[in-house]
Amino acid sequence: MRARPSSWSLLACLLCAPVLTACPGASEDEGGDEAGSETSGEVGEDTDTEVGESSESGESDETSSEESSSDGESSESTESESTESEESSEAESSGTGGSSGCGAAPNVGSSVEVGGEERTFVLALPDNYDPDQAYPLVYAIHGLGGSGSLASNYFGLAGVIGDDAIVVYPDGLPLPEFGNQPGWNLMPQGNDVAFFDALHEALTTQLCVDEDRVFATGHSFGGYMSNSLGCYRGDRFAAIAPVAGGGPFFGACDGPMAVWITHGSADDVVELSEGLNSRDTWAELNGCDDGFGDVPPDGCVSYAGCEAALHWCEHPGGHEWPAFAPAAIWAFFEAQG
Repeated sequence: MRARPSSWSLLACLLCAPVLTACPGASEDEGGDEAGSETSGEVGEDTDTEVGESSESGESDETSSEESSSDGESSESTESESTESEESSEAESSGTGGSSGCGAAPNVGSSVEVGGEERTFVLALPDNYDPDQAYPLVYAIHGLGGSGSLASNYFGLAGVIGDDAIVVYPDGLPLPEFGNQPGWNLMPQGNDVAFFDALHEALTTQLCVDEDRVFATGHSFGGYMSNSLGCYRGDRFAAIAPVAGGGPFFGACDGPMAVWITHGSADDVVELSEGLNSRDTWAELNGCDDGFGDVPPDGCVSYAGCEAALHWCEHPGGHEWPAFAPAAIWAFFEAQG
């Protein structure tokens, strides 16, 4: 049975936030998880990548097998089918789910329109981006009071992923309940799930994405959001990796999901119980047994009998983004592809 949220004040505010009601007990100190994490030692370069102009690729007409006296038409059809086969092979060279954006020059920019509102993000393309190669796509979601740019610095993903994937860092909107600090709406029908839908559509139609290798990770409030997306949009993701978060709480989940979770036992911003509740929720959804075994890095375990992998990594720290997280998350994502 899915665990009920704790009575802790910040979590109460997280649950209030989606329906825009007043939240008692919220403060900038409780919500300032991004600033604290920035000093935890995981600082990288801003990986925002400028993308160029797009060229549209046409669709190939299907060729009928009806009798024809024109050898020329038959020859053109054969050449067209051969070209399609070659392009498909190139697009799926690193996976099996090349998106409709394969083969075209990227034209993504840094924003999409959602419900008449401009929503922004930071996009990190591989330096040697090849429009004919299908890349994994990683959504990396900041915490309360943060931004995509800040997350791109301290998550440290660029150093371990390199040119092997596309990474996108969405920007949350100001939440009045949290002193107008940026955060996330966790409801299934909320504006941030709609933001994800619009962003995912833009990325997969304008970039070459391996749709079988789409992942999400996030810190704190971003951990709650990555859990929510893994639940409500489970058909889009191969795996998620929430860090110091909680949930999912609202709505029915799409099904089993490969999940890697880490949480600090001394976390005084989002209590350890929140991470444990997430673990137990996914263990039930994934049909896991009670048994488990040790897996790298130290302190991590993998649960047995699961329909989709479930790893739990409890560490002795607090609310920081732990130093081992980037490499461990990327290794887990790669294993699910």
